[in-house]
Amino acid sequence: MRSSIRDYQDHDNWKGYHAAVSLHAHTHHSREIMADLPRYIARIPLVAVAFEREVGRYVEREGRPDILAGLELQELYANRRAPVSFEWTVPYGGGFFHIGVNNLPADSARDWYGRLNAFTTGLSRERLSGIFSDLQALRGTLLVFCHPLWDLAGVGHGEHARQLGRFLAAHRSHLHAIELNGYRSRRENAGAQALAMSAGLPLISGGDRHGCAPNAILNLTRAGSFAECAAEVRDGTSAVVFMPEYRQNLTTRKLAAASDVLRRNGADRTGRIHWTDRVTWERDGAIRPLSFHWPHGGPFWVRSSVRAFRLIASPVVLPMIGAALNTVADVRRVRPQADPVRPS
Repeated sequence: MRSSIRDYQDHDNWKGYHAAVSLHAHTHHSREIMADLPRYIARIPLVAVAFEREVGRYVEREGRPDILAGLELQELYANRRAPVSFEWTVPYGGGFFHIGVNNLPADSARDWYGRLNAFTTGLSRERLSGIFSDLQALRGTLLVFCHPLWDLAGVGHGEHARQLGRFLAAHRSHLHAIELNGYRSRRENAGAQALAMSAGLPLISGGDRHGCAPNAILNLTRAGSFAECAAEVRDGTSAVVFMPEYRQNLTTRKLAAASDVLRRNGADRTGRIHWTDRVTWERDGAIRPLSFHWPHGGPFWVRSSVRAFRLIASPVVLPMIGAALNTVADVRRVRPQADPVRPS
């Protein structure tokens, strides 16, 4: 394996590389699972009470898969530059893992998505090893294990580690790289680096962007197309670059991404101007935006909470929050540790 990792510097020598590759970037076509959102909202004082009351009222009152992003980009640009890719949720044990399926054949991408989504939803009885074998047989396709140390299902660190070990023992040969994720901590990415070394897999960048900010981690390549770049990584060669944005406080970067979601976008050609146009509700197979239910922006407590959050995430306040968080982190790093108490 020949994985190199470096921090971006303005005056570095970049000769020999032909392009930078930006992997794992979410678009307005991405369907994000918001099932975990209530447990975070429930921790917010005052807002939690109103939220739970409104959810209860909604339940009393009320009792498609998509890979269009890559396909649309191929219509706008050459297909050599815009792979058809998506993040596949793979149920495993009591939890699940995310696999970046990159550069599916355009003419069969929809069929592939349907097959993989059927496995995710439990509608398919196919064996996972068979699906992985068929994916690996596709020339130019790149399978990336995304944020492998993130306990997405909340099964607990120990159980997640056990399932991760079983998963890699069974399917390591079907994977091409381990991801360094732009929205995970340096500590977790260091763990991913150690995992890649023990598994004998190269490391690859994955920005995981959800807002308007560019990916904070990129890959450099000497290839002339994405298929050639995939071949480089499959052969064990990968050059990862951490951009300056990654050195910014992670919490404030996440707040900024959430602020992008809530921002009014009058230039959106799809008509998703307000945040309620971009958040959807699915019931009985019908998917509708929140604006269908909340044409005026929702109840007063929702509109007030959104305004308060926009203030917190504003360009004036957010840097101050980042500075405060960095100060706390610095204090924790330098604080002397007390000697352990020994029994007499």
